[in-house]
Amino acid sequence: MPKASEFSPSSGVAQSPWEGWNMISRLLLVLWIALLGVDRIDFLGGEGGFILTPFLILTPILMVFEGFRVLENRAGIQLQRQGKAYLLLFLFFLSIVLISTFLAQDPLMSAKRSALLSFLGIGTFSVAVTVSGRKESGRTLVAGAKLGLILALVFSVLEVVTFLSNFSEPFRFGFLTVDLWPHTYYGIVPRISGQVMDANRGGLLMVFYLFILLRWDRPGVRRWSWLTLGSVFILLSLSRSAILTGLITVFLMWSEGRKFQLSRRAVFALLIGLVVGSGWLMANSSARSGIVRGLEPLAQRLSPTEASTQEHFMLLGRGVEEGTESLKRAAIGMGYGNSYMELQDIFPGNKYGNFHSLYVTMLAESGVFALILSLVLLGYPLGLLGAWRPLIAGFVAFNVFYQTLAEPLFWFALAMAWLTVRHSDRSKSIN
Repeated sequence: MPKASEFSPSSGVAQSPWEGWNMISRLLLVLWIALLGVDRIDFLGGEGGFILTPFLILTPILMVFEGFRVLENRAGIQLQRQGKAYLLLFLFFLSIVLISTFLAQDPLMSAKRSALLSFLGIGTFSVAVTVSGRKESGRTLVAGAKLGLILALVFSVLEVVTFLSNFSEPFRFGFLTVDLWPHTYYGIVPRISGQVMDANRGGLLMVFYLFILLRWDRPGVRRWSWLTLGSVFILLSLSRSAILTGLITVFLMWSEGRKFQLSRRAVFALLIGLVVGSGWLMANSSARSGIVRGLEPLAQRLSPTEASTQEHFMLLGRGVEEGTESLKRAAIGMGYGNSYMELQDIFPGNKYGNFHSLYVTMLAESGVFALILSLVLLGYPLGLLGAWRPLIAGFVAFNVFYQTLAEPLFWFALAMAWLTVRHSDRSKSIN
C-alpha cells in the first residue's frame, strides 16, 4: 500500500500540533466515507423537494473542521498540476452544464440539479484534497469502508425484515425518515442494497469499499472476511453492472506491475476514436439502429430481465436521437436534468426518468462539449500510474448502462484519481 508520502500527491498540509483538531476531523472523515452513499435517510422527513442525505450535511461540517486544522497548522494547501487541471476542467464542465440550464425546458428543475452537481463536484474535490494531504489517509479510508460495510449489514437485515413484513412506507423518527423498502426482482426476490435505495448504486458502493480494502487494508484473515462480506452484498444486489465493475477493478489491480500496461497514447487514441465514432453515429441513424440491434444480445447479460434490456437500449437510442435532433440541441442539449420531460411516455409522472447512461445523458442534456469533457475527466487517469486507476476503469464501464452524475462516491474517486495520478501504486505498505 502507498506510504504516506506516496499517497499525498498534492498538498503541503502538515500534521496539526493540536491533536484535537486532527482527531475530530479524522473521525468525521471516517463517518463521511461510511455515509457517502446513504440515501435511505432523509433529514427533511420527505417534506422537501429533495432528499437531504447525510453526505449533504456532513460535507460542510467536515470542511469546517478541516479548515480549522489547516489554520492551526499555519500551512497552505498546494495543488500540483493535475489537481489544478482537474479543478479547471470540472469548472469548465460545470459552466457548460449551467449554460444548458439557462436554456432548459424546465429551468427550475435544471437549476436544482445543477446546484447539486456543483456541490458534489466541489465538495468532494475539497475533501479529496485534504484526504490526500493526511499522513494516515489509507487507514482512514479503510476505517470508513469497514464502518460502511457494517452499516450495509444493518440496513440489509432491516430491508429483509421490512420486505417480509410487507411494510413499504418509510419509517419516521422525529424530523427524519428512513426508507427500508428494497427493490425486487420480479416482485418476489428483494434486491439487497444496504444503505442505498437503488440496487445498482448499492452494488457500486460495495465495489468502492472493496477497492479501498484491497488497496490499503493490511493483508490477513480479517481483510478476507471484510472482502467476503462486501462481495456477498454485491451478489445480493443482483446488479450485473456492479458485478462487471467489480471484475474490471479487481482484474486491473491484479494486473498492476505485470508486463502488459495500458499506455497513455492508447488511452488518448481510444478517446479520440470514441469522439470520432460518436460524431459518425450522430450523423448516421441507420448505423445507430444496426449497432443497437447487434448489441442487444450482449446487454441481456448486463441486465436482470429481458424487459429492462430492451428498455435500456431503447433509452440509449432515444437519447442519441434527442441529442442530435438539431445543431442547437447537439451544442447545448435540452437542459441538464431535463431528460424526464422527454421520457414521460416511458416514465409517466416520474421526475427522475433518464437515459440510463452517463454518456448519452450528457449528450442529450448538455451537448457534445459536455460529453467530451466527461470523457476527458474519466479518461485521463486511465493512462497514467495511480492508485485509483482500476476503480475509474470500472466506473467507465458502469456508466455505459447507468449514470453516476449524482453519486458522491463517483466524484470523490475521480478527484482522488486526478490528485494521485503521478504517484506509483507499486508500494504496498501503509502507515
